[in-house]
Amino acid sequence: MQHGILEVIFQAGVHGSAENFRQWVEMYRQLAKETLPDNLTELTPFLEKQVGDIHRYDSITLDESTLQNELIRLFDAGLTEVILPYSELRWRNRRDWACYSATSESFFVSNTLQFSPLQYIRSRVQNFCEVKGISNAQRDEIVISVTEAAENAIKYSNIHPVYIEHGIEGDEYFIRAMNSVDDVNLKQEISRGKFSEDVSLMRGVLVMSKLLDYLDIVRDADRRLVEFVGRKKISLNTHRLMRV
Repeated sequence: MQHGILEVIFQAGVHGSAENFRQWVEMYRQLAKETLPDNLTELTPFLEKQVGDIHRYDSITLDESTLQNELIRLFDAGLTEVILPYSELRWRNRRDWACYSATSESFFVSNTLQFSPLQYIRSRVQNFCEVKGISNAQRDEIVISVTEAAENAIKYSNIHPVYIEHGIEGDEYFIRAMNSVDDVNLKQEISRGKFSEDVSLMRGVLVMSKLLDYLDIVRDADRRLVEFVGRKKISLNTHRLMRV
């Protein structure tokens, strides 16, 4: 079943171009081979749930022609749809999305930019907000904030993948972006003020501080972890829930 790996990625609730999906196939293969560091081993179940038994697709070569043919087959079968404005592809049946019946979700992305991890996060967060009935204005502010947080986490994660958790608790949307760094790197960044209590030194925090109701950067030198935490008050409009 050559389409299996694409369906796994589509059903994460993401959207993107054909090139994005090619990149995400490689990202999932990399994630499936990852051994999480000691400071993240408790999150292994989330990684295993995300990539599943992706190893059985290792022998599949998704060259440009094969990928295009498979994407066309999925579209012609009515399993995917094109969304505007950039004519990106998305899984049609929302009930199959990982977030459909959940109030929160956790997943990993590679810290390798060539796999387009930011587009993966952006689209996954956007679709989560839409399916939960978050207004377009609040959704856009959330996506901007999460993208800024994820970009910093990816940029400064010099070992292993980046962990993302986001969801809804009561009347708030929350986001956690966690990345591992080696001991030398973390000490250097702290000494430079990158992770100081004056969070305004961090790129993008000024934007996030205007869009979120709460944000913090927690660095744990002993565990070699840096974590961004953000919250935003939201109002859910049940009349705007996406049709299934």
